[in-house]
Amino acid sequence: MDNVKTAYKHYASGFVAGSLLKIIEAVFDLLIPLFMKAIIDINQYIDPSLIPNSISRVLAYFIKSFNFGSSILSNTLTGGGIILVMGILGYVITMISQYIAGKTCVNVSCEVREALYEKALKLSKCDNNKIPMNKMLTLINSDTYYVQQGVLLFIRLLFRIPIILIGSLVISLILDWRIGLSFVALVPLIVFFNVIILRKSSKEYLLIQKDLDGLFQNTSETTEGARVIRASNTKKDENIRFEKRTSSYKEKAVKVNKLNSLINPITFALTSIVLVVIILVVKNNLFGGSEAENTAIISTIIAEMGYLAQIFFVTVQMTNSAVDITKGIVSSKRINEVLAYEPNITSKENDGFICEKNNSPVIRFNNVSYAFDNNDSYFLNDLSFEVREGETFGIIGGTGSGKSTVINLIERFIDPSKGNVLYKGCDLKEINLGELRKEIGLVNQKSTLFSGTLRTNFLMANKNATDKDIEEALKKAEAYDFVSKHKDYLDHKVNEGGTNFSGGQKQRLCIARALVKKPSLLILDDSTSALDLLTDKKIRNTISNMKDMTKIIVSQRVATIANCDYILVLDKGHVVGLGNHKTLLSTCDIYKEIYNTQIKKGGRQ
Repeated sequence: MDNVKTAYKHYASGFVAGSLLKIIEAVFDLLIPLFMKAIIDINQYIDPSLIPNSISRVLAYFIKSFNFGSSILSNTLTGGGIILVMGILGYVITMISQYIAGKTCVNVSCEVREALYEKALKLSKCDNNKIPMNKMLTLINSDTYYVQQGVLLFIRLLFRIPIILIGSLVISLILDWRIGLSFVALVPLIVFFNVIILRKSSKEYLLIQKDLDGLFQNTSETTEGARVIRASNTKKDENIRFEKRTSSYKEKAVKVNKLNSLINPITFALTSIVLVVIILVVKNNLFGGSEAENTAIISTIIAEMGYLAQIFFVTVQMTNSAVDITKGIVSSKRINEVLAYEPNITSKENDGFICEKNNSPVIRFNNVSYAFDNNDSYFLNDLSFEVREGETFGIIGGTGSGKSTVINLIERFIDPSKGNVLYKGCDLKEINLGELRKEIGLVNQKSTLFSGTLRTNFLMANKNATDKDIEEALKKAEAYDFVSKHKDYLDHKVNEGGTNFSGGQKQRLCIARALVKKPSLLILDDSTSALDLLTDKKIRNTISNMKDMTKIIVSQRVATIANCDYILVLDKGHVVGLGNHKTLLSTCDIYKEIYNTQIKKGGRQ
């Protein structure tokens, strides 16, 4: 979906049906004051042909067609019955139109929310610098709600308000041109003052939503780093920072609410002025003629009051709903900006994984360099290496050496600034991302479990996995023993973030999830750091014996990658060594230094 308008088009039938029903409802509302005037006139003149007003005369004949008597009571009951029927029909139509409007607005907001969620999943790390996740959360939660409310009010009021306004003005002019002119003067005045207010408030809404982005970011950082805040004893500082953000949000929200609060008083005041004008206009004519003429004036005033009430009601409704519609427009613009954004990483729309060349390495880096934010300072420099099928390939280096960046390039979470990365002989940019990632099982350094059950977490990797497949993966990941102790076994609940499991348990469950996928390439990105050496060794030995799978193991511990077929040594984004453990000890000083620190001199691993 390119923008919010696309969602509108998908539910055009709801817009049309809801609006048509609102038109019928508006017509009924316009007819009721006229029927009230006709009932008064027919009771005074008895013969409809004597009624001077043509509209009232036609409606009197209509009432007479349903009335077989000629008494005042009979005319009143018949006319009242017609108004009652119109009221019931109007109520039924209103309920149907409200249902259609409600369903349509929810469908539109759901589609927009899904489009934003899909866009969020497509954004790369580079994209997140331009569209941070806190903004995406605000868009998905807050802005889509305003769009929903805007659609609801649009369907309910788009045609109803103009028809009521124009109809009331035209009929009031026909009934009494002097009163009608006062009504005609009223509406532009209300609109003029409200447009000024809404123009100012719409600018404030944009600033309010930006402040809301900041609040989401602040809250997210605080909840994720709660332990760090408590440990560093900076709760007071964080409270002050949060109070500043909320104060900024409050000031803008109060300001815009003060502006909007002027709408109703202004509308009330202008309507009251018009009411005084009407009294001044009719006071000289009232009771100055015959009984029939006086009754006609009274019926006209009653009808005009009905139309004044309708004008007042729809103008208040219009101005109040304009506030929500303004929010919806501002939110739509914010959403459209994100939906129109082209992600840094795009996927080839290939059907199936067809890109595979015989005898080609599983992974090949050709003179790859990478710079953050596309600047001229490269973090990785001229990397060239290859990983053959069935090999266990290790990557080691100090903190900030570029290990995780290499993995991000293989998974194509980022693209190289120079050079290219090949998978089975084909450039990653030419491979469909979905098909590529079906081939790769990745276990990150930060273990991530999703709320649900153990089973749902494993089925994320392979929706066709059987309990036997899951059990086999659990055993290979040394996780079967603690999982099998749960009475509900695979249906055991997983809390948000997997907080009901220890760090080591989460790592083993994540490894098992990757194995359930049965990937061609398994990548373990420092994913055994929370495990004891014995468990780490058991998992490595099991994985090393899986000859039908290519393995890449990233670690800072020599013991973890010592038995790999080949080991890549990185330092500050450069390749400083490539070979097996024995070769690197004699040819790579950095590798030898790491080995001596961790093992030979009894350093901690």
